Amino acid sequence: MAGYDILPVDFKGVPLDLEKEDVFLRALAWQNRETNEILPTSQTTNDVESESLTLYYESANVFTADNLRAIQAFEDELTNVADYTTFCFKKDGITCPKPFSILRLFDGTFGPFFNDSSFGNIPQTLENATNHPEVSQQLNFFLGKNSIVSAADGVAKSSITRTAFYFNYYTELENFMVNNYRQKLLDLNKNGLGSMHFLYSCETLFVYDVQGQVIFDMMLAVGSFGFIFMFMLFQTHSLFVTFFAIFSILTSFFGANMIYRIVFDYKYFGIFHVLSIFIILGIGADDVFVYFDTWRATSHDQMESLEQRLSKCYRRASKSMLITSLTTMVAFISNAFSPVLGISSFGLFSATLVFINYLSVITFFPSVVLIYHLYFEQWTWPCCRPCTQRSHTVPSRTMTDVSENQTERKNIVVRFFYGYYFRFVTHQIIRWVIIAAFLALIGVFIVFMKDLKPDEESTKIFKEDHNYQMANDRQKNAFRPSGRDPIIRVYMVWGLRLQDRSACHKTDGEKCTGKTVWDEAFDLNPSPAQVQLQTLCHDLQNLPDNANADLHIRKNSLTGKLEVDCFLDNMETFLVNESAKAVYGVSADFSIPLTGTKVSHLMTSHPELYNGSAISSNVYRYFETAAAFWLNGGYTSNVSSDYSQLLGFTKDQYDTLNLLNNAGESYGTRLRYIAIKANTSLVIGKLGYEMGIPIYDAWERFFKAKIAKLPPSLSGGFQCTPEGNNPWHWLKVQKTLVDSALRGIAIGICLGFVVLTIATQNVVIGFLATLSIACVTVTIIAIIPMVGWKLGVLESLNLSLVVGLSVDYVVHLAEGYHMSIHADRKSKVRDMLESVAVSISSGAASTLGASIFMLFAEILFFVQFGIFMFCTIGFSLIYSLGLFTTMLALMGPEGNVGSLVPLWRKLLYFVQGRKSTDQTCETCRGKGFHSENDLHIGESQVNEPAAQTNGVVNNAFSKE
Repeated sequence: MAGYDILPVDFKGVPLDLEKEDVFLRALAWQNRETNEILPTSQTTNDVESESLTLYYESANVFTADNLRAIQAFEDELTNVADYTTFCFKKDGITCPKPFSILRLFDGTFGPFFNDSSFGNIPQTLENATNHPEVSQQLNFFLGKNSIVSAADGVAKSSITRTAFYFNYYTELENFMVNNYRQKLLDLNKNGLGSMHFLYSCETLFVYDVQGQVIFDMMLAVGSFGFIFMFMLFQTHSLFVTFFAIFSILTSFFGANMIYRIVFDYKYFGIFHVLSIFIILGIGADDVFVYFDTWRATSHDQMESLEQRLSKCYRRASKSMLITSLTTMVAFISNAFSPVLGISSFGLFSATLVFINYLSVITFFPSVVLIYHLYFEQWTWPCCRPCTQRSHTVPSRTMTDVSENQTERKNIVVRFFYGYYFRFVTHQIIRWVIIAAFLALIGVFIVFMKDLKPDEESTKIFKEDHNYQMANDRQKNAFRPSGRDPIIRVYMVWGLRLQDRSACHKTDGEKCTGKTVWDEAFDLNPSPAQVQLQTLCHDLQNLPDNANADLHIRKNSLTGKLEVDCFLDNMETFLVNESAKAVYGVSADFSIPLTGTKVSHLMTSHPELYNGSAISSNVYRYFETAAAFWLNGGYTSNVSSDYSQLLGFTKDQYDTLNLLNNAGESYGTRLRYIAIKANTSLVIGKLGYEMGIPIYDAWERFFKAKIAKLPPSLSGGFQCTPEGNNPWHWLKVQKTLVDSALRGIAIGICLGFVVLTIATQNVVIGFLATLSIACVTVTIIAIIPMVGWKLGVLESLNLSLVVGLSVDYVVHLAEGYHMSIHADRKSKVRDMLESVAVSISSGAASTLGASIFMLFAEILFFVQFGIFMFCTIGFSLIYSLGLFTTMLALMGPEGNVGSLVPLWRKLLYFVQGRKSTDQTCETCRGKGFHSENDLHIGESQVNEPAAQTNGVVNNAFSKE
C-alpha cells in the first residue's frame, strides 16, 4: 500500500560490481558513451554481435560424412524456422549470413577450393583450408586442440567442433528462442545428434533457464521445512509446539525482509538471499531445541511455582541463544561491509534475520511453551486415549514436588552422553588417542588447504555436469586458439571522465548506469596532439618482446605484428591515397598532422559537399572534418568503417554545418571521444588475480608513463577493458572476495574468543573453544580444494560464515561446563554433557537433514551451500563433542583458574575505592562495604549521642 516492491526478486545474476573502483567506472564510462549528444555514424557495424547461439558437437571423430550431414540437416532446420530472418544478425543490413560453421568450408563460401558439398574428400578440403593463410585462422575456430588433418594420410579427425549463430538482440528475442529453439536443443542435449553428443550455449536461453531453475530449486526448501517439522515433532512430541515453532521461523524471515526493504532501503533480493531461508531453518531449529530442552530440564528440579521455573529456563536459555545469535550476526555483518552489493546485501539481510529470529524465540516461543504446558501437555487425541494412561491435572500456577522416579526418567540420548560417552572421552588412554587422531586429521587438512586457489572464472550458476557449464568448459579449453576467442582487449580512451553514479541508489547495481562526463580539455586539432598520439600508436605496435612480456599484446599470425588498432594509421592511409586523385592537383598533402591549410584544400576541392562561402578562416574543427570524410568513405560509396565505434562526434555550436548533397550529414563537428584498441593473448575467464593484477598494474604504469609525455589536450586518457564482463574489474573482484573471506574469518575468530571468554568468564575455556572453532575453519577451507573447487564468490561467502555457524555448539558446551556446580573438571564435563549434549545433537541433526535437500538442486549456489552447511555443521559437532570435550576433560579449568571473576572484582574494587581488607555489609553509608576504621568510627558516633541524651538513643540511629 505504501508503494514498496516488498520482495524485489532478481535472479538474473549476482551484482559483483566494485562501484567505487576506477576499473569499474572507466569501463562503465566507455560502455555508456553513446548519449543523445553523440551523432550517429551512417552505416556502422558493431564490433561484437549482440547475441550468439553456439552449438557443440562431440564424437570420436566429428569429421565424418555422416556426422557432417547430420550437422547440416539440423542447422538447416534452425535457419528455416519462422521469423529467423527477423532476428538474425545482418552484416549488410539486408540478408542473413549462413551460420559460422565447419560446413562453410564445404559449400563454396570460401571459394572454389572449398566446395565439397557431398563431403567426398574431407581431409583434402580441410588441408586446403590449413594451407590458406586467411582461411586457416577461421578453421581453428572449428578444430579441437588435439585434432589431426593430413590429406596425405587421408586423415581428418577432431573430437569436437562448433557452430555459431548470430542474432540482433530485441526484447522479443527471448520469446523467439524459447518458442523455436529451446526444446529442440534440450532434446538433442539429452539424446544426442546421431552418434554425436550435443551441447549448446546462449545468453538469452541461459538467463531464462536460470530464472526457472531458481524457482524450482527453491521448492527444495519445502523439503527442508518438512524434515525439520517432522524431526521437531519427534523431539517435542507436540504438534502444537512444532507448528508454532516453524511459524516463528517463517515470520522471522518476512519480518527481517520488512526491515531490510523499508528501514535499510535495499532494493535487491537475489540468489544469495534465498540461501538465508536454509540458514534460518537451521539456526531457528537450534534455538527452539535449546529453549525446549532447557524447559524440560527444569522439570527435574523442585520449584516453588511456575513463574520460578519459567524464570530459570528463560535466563539460561536466552543467554545461550544470545551468545550464539550474536556471534552469528557478527559473522554476517562482516559481509555487510563488503564493497560488493551481492555479498553486502546478503550479510545485512542475514544478520537482520538472525536478530529477528532471536527476538521471536525469546518472546513468542516462551508464550507457546507456557500455553502448551498449561493446556495441552496432558492432552491426547481422542482415538489414542483408550491406549494412553495419563494423569490429568488441573493447571496450577504452583509447582508440586517432583518425585524421584520422574527425576530419573532421562532421555536415552542424555543417558548415552553422561554415561557411555562421558566414560569414553575421560578414559585415561582413549582421551590421548582422541587428541592424537584430531591432530593427525588437522595436519591432513592443512596440507590440502595449501592447494586453495582463487577462481579465475566469473560466478558459476549450474553444476559441472550441466549443459551450460560443460559448454563453457568446452569453449575455453577444447579448441585451438583462433581469432574469435574471447580475449581481453585493452582500450586506451580519451575524451571521457569516470562515470558519475552519484545519483544512483545504493542498491541499484547494474540498473543505474550513471551519467556520462566529458573531458572538456580533450582536443585532437592541435598538430602536436596528432603527432604524439600517432607516435604512441607506433610505439605500441613496435614494442620489443621484453617490454611486451608484461603487457601480453598478441601478435598477428599472418603479419607477425602486434595487434594494435590505431585509427590514425587507417585514416592517414585513406587520406594519403585520396590526395593522389587528380581533383586535388599535384600539391595535395593530407598526411598527419592535419592542419587547417590541408583540410581547407580538401574541402575546397569538393564544392558538392562543402559550402565554400561558409568556410571561414576561423574554422577550428578541421581534424574532425577530415575524420568524418574518412569514416564515410569520402561520401562517395556505402563503405562503412570498422573504426566508427572508436570515435564519437557531437555538434559544435560554432563550426558544425550541413553537407550540401547528403541530407542529415554534417561536418565541423566536435570529436568527443576516441580509443586505441590492443588485443592481448589473455583469454577471458582463464586469468586469476595473482597473475592478472600484475599485468593490470603493468598496463597502468605503461599508459601513465605515455600520458605524461602527451600534450595537455591528451592528458586525461585512461585504459580499460570494457568487453567480456570487464576483466580488469573481475581481477579486483577476485582479490576482494579472497580478502573478504580472510577478513571474515579473522573477525569471527577474534570476536568469538572475546564473546566466549566473556560468556564463560574464563580465559582458558574461551581459548579452548576458539581453538575448536579454528580447527573447523581449517577443515572447511581444506574441503574446497579437496572437492575440486576454487575460491570464488560463493566459497568466499561461505568461509566468512564458518565461524558464525560453527560457534553454536561450542558455546553451549562451554557454558554448560561453566555453569556446573562442581569444582573438578570431570564432574563439570559430565554435567556439561548431561545438560547440553542432547540440545546440540538435536540442532545439528535438524540442520544436517535440512541441508541434504539442497544437494538435489541444479543451481550450483544451492548445491555448494548444501555441502558447505552439511560439512560445517557436521565438523562443528565432531570437533565440539570430540576435540573440545576431550580437551576440557584433560585441561579444563578448575576453581578460579583462568577465571575473569577475580579480575573483574579487582577492577570493580578499584573503581569503588575499596581495599581487599574491606568487609561487605548491607548499608555501610551507601557503599556496601566498610573497613575496620569505619567500624570504630561508627561505634563512637553512636555512643556520643547516647552520652549527650542521658542514654536515650534514637531507634533509627541505633538500627543504622
